[in-house]
Amino acid sequence: MTECDFITSMTADPKAPDLRRIRVGKRRIATIRRQDVDTLGLSVGDPLTQTLLDTLDRLDRLAALRLRAIRSLSRAAASRRRLESRLYRHGEPADIAEVLDQLILDGILDEHATARQIAGEAMRREPVGRRKLEALLRSRGFEREATDEAVAQALCDRDSMEDAMEAGRRAAKGLLHLPRETAVRRMTGRLARRGFDYEAVKRAIDTHLPEQ
Repeated sequence: MTECDFITSMTADPKAPDLRRIRVGKRRIATIRRQDVDTLGLSVGDPLTQTLLDTLDRLDRLAALRLRAIRSLSRAAASRRRLESRLYRHGEPADIAEVLDQLILDGILDEHATARQIAGEAMRREPVGRRKLEALLRSRGFEREATDEAVAQALCDRDSMEDAMEAGRRAAKGLLHLPRETAVRRMTGRLARRGFDYEAVKRAIDTHLPEQ
């Protein structure tokens, strides 16, 4: 940097219109959010001091992390913890934490809404019990409060016994050709892994694998 360096252009990034490319001559100094340009009050012709350069360098890192996080979420919904793990190789912990905090404030990263979405999708694919839903959400990094809320909503209009019976009906289709003892053992394991309790599993077995 020389004493005569100054900002010569600020243009939108064609791939991310919310970002602004800041140049000194032909050299790109940083790509930062339009909001940050406004906050700093930047204009073409502003001198590029060392303090401003340091600030732009930091904002450039944050903007790159934010864009990576948003693209990751567009591919697959995630909890804060899971998204943090996706980003950890691409930035410093403090930068990642700041970006995730901002995404939450902007409503882009919503732990509770995402947990509800994942729980609802799981129930639509195949009936499962409370324990299975809780384990699924915990495995994806959701905090206890978001998990409890999502599970309660997903199960609020459902009858766990009916869900177990439906899961048992589906399981029985592939088990009826087996000796009953083997079929019972496999159905028990299958329904237990889906989070149904003992009473629900027993009723499903008695209904769909009755003793001859």
